[in-house]
Amino acid sequence: MNKSGLLVRLAVVIGFASVAIGFLSTQLFYRLTFNQEVDIATQSIESLFKTVEATAATAAYLAEQDLAQEVVDGLTTNEVVDNVVMSFEGNSVKANDKPLLDAVTFPIVSLFEPDRAIGQLQIAPNIDYIETRAQQLASENSKAMIMQAVVVTVVAIFVAFYLITRPMISIARALHKTNPGGRSRLSVPDFHGNSELGILVRDVNKLLDKTESQFSQERKLREEIEVLEKRFRMLFEKSISPIILIEPRGNILLYNSAFDQTLSKLGLSFRKSFGPLLEELFVEPEALSESVERAFANDEIATGEFRLRTTDASESMWVQVIVTSIISEDLREYYQITLHDISKRKRELDVLAYQADFDKLTKLNNRQGLEKHLHQLIKEEKPFTLVLMDLNWFKQVNDIYGHKSGDEILIFVADKIKKAIRPTDLAGRWGGDEFVLILNNANQTLTTQVVERLVRLISKPYYLRKFDKNVTIGASAGAASFPTDSSDLQALLHLADQAMYQAKEVKETCPDDFLRFAQPLITEEEHV
Repeated sequence: MNKSGLLVRLAVVIGFASVAIGFLSTQLFYRLTFNQEVDIATQSIESLFKTVEATAATAAYLAEQDLAQEVVDGLTTNEVVDNVVMSFEGNSVKANDKPLLDAVTFPIVSLFEPDRAIGQLQIAPNIDYIETRAQQLASENSKAMIMQAVVVTVVAIFVAFYLITRPMISIARALHKTNPGGRSRLSVPDFHGNSELGILVRDVNKLLDKTESQFSQERKLREEIEVLEKRFRMLFEKSISPIILIEPRGNILLYNSAFDQTLSKLGLSFRKSFGPLLEELFVEPEALSESVERAFANDEIATGEFRLRTTDASESMWVQVIVTSIISEDLREYYQITLHDISKRKRELDVLAYQADFDKLTKLNNRQGLEKHLHQLIKEEKPFTLVLMDLNWFKQVNDIYGHKSGDEILIFVADKIKKAIRPTDLAGRWGGDEFVLILNNANQTLTTQVVERLVRLISKPYYLRKFDKNVTIGASAGAASFPTDSSDLQALLHLADQAMYQAKEVKETCPDDFLRFAQPLITEEEHV
């Protein structure tokens, strides 16, 4: 007989299972029997106490030790009692010198005062007697269980052999001799026409019927897969966008030629790893990592626009990064990273942004750019002085010598403004011949110094080459401070405009009085 045969192993398993079940059942019956005997002993002890309760109360009340001795001795005559101790009024009477183990304590109450305890009676159960009875009962149950297990084992082995093992052996031998794609088929065992084994044989025969056609289909599929693989490799290699497959820790597993070209533009040679998510290639790797983590946390594909590190700081290179998490069949995670070059579009957007916020003629901030900066300063609550400046006699020059000459004057003024203000200040063309200075954290003294220096520079004669003429202009300015004069931008502009027109009114009579500071607003209550 084959020692590794199914029947032998089944017999061994059933035998071990029977032994294990018999052992566990014996232990279970023993524990249940023991607990049952303990419960019975406890109930017997309680019954015994109720029997002698009145006598014990009399002995305790009269302090009769002889009577108490008779009570404890009488209790120990019962098989379930091992020892008894009765205590009252400082006296203690015991049946024997055995230790009190797991003793049950009963209070002895007065015959005349039921609410007052006058002593106690401790009764220790006879554990040896209880265990002996439990073992006897458990032994009898164990023998019955073992006999039952033996019978069940023999019957199970017999049934398993004739109904399961022998048919399965015949099926296995026939299947071993069968060649896939051949015409040989398996026979259904006797008595198993509608059983699981019969269904298994018919399913195997169907599988054999399909094997030949599946082999043919598999060959066709392999040919198609090879064609698709070639097309995929062509698509992968010819892609103008770099495609990289990496492990989460950064090891590069696969990449196309476009990635090599990108590395060449960055002045780098290929390495096995550029850090997780190729972070070493980016100017802001932390932003890339945060963007990917946030997208993956929401089960989304990570996308974003990031700048690559270049050897030439003046030549920026921007890419749109697309990171996809891929889980393989063996549950390993990989990242597919695709880089789309958006440097041209980024430069176009930068140009549009510059044109939106800067004056094309003077190259200073325009009104929109100035308002953005002013709103940001107010939002951040940074103190500043707003100077609104209007050119004097500019209209005459523009009317006499034409707009091109006027543009020359505006460019000249813008150049002088850049020289007069501090690096931390900002200036711009508000519109026409009006300019704005934003002096950060400047008091009236500093504001006066900056405006005086600027007016002195632009008041010098300017030579118009086309007309061979010197022309002279001036400026009138009004200043308002945030938050001293107002915390509202429109109010600041209004105050600065009022102050500027006050200075403009005296430009002929008092040319040196070219700067006026805003006067604080007077409310109706202050006026009263």
